[in-house]
Amino acid sequence: MDIKVRYFGMIAETANCTEEILSVDKECNVDELKKILKSKYQKLQNSSFTIAIDKQIASDTNKLNSNHEIALLPPFSGG
Repeated sequence: MDIKVRYFGMIAETANCTEEILSVDKECNVDELKKILKSKYQKLQNSSFTIAIDKQIASDTNKLNSNHEIALLPPFSGG
């Protein structure tokens, strides 16, 4: 299955792009996506980031599908 992943901030700099299409297993979840991305982009190994699905912060067990909007968000602070 192909999923579109969007990158923001320092994650976009690490990936050298703001979005890409990744091919993943049909039953991929957020935790598996993190492993794929950390393997592809070694600088993410020690980076902190959050994954959002359809503009909602996702847990590691959330399943992914090709209709989802996936975004990797760098650490941020509120105020």
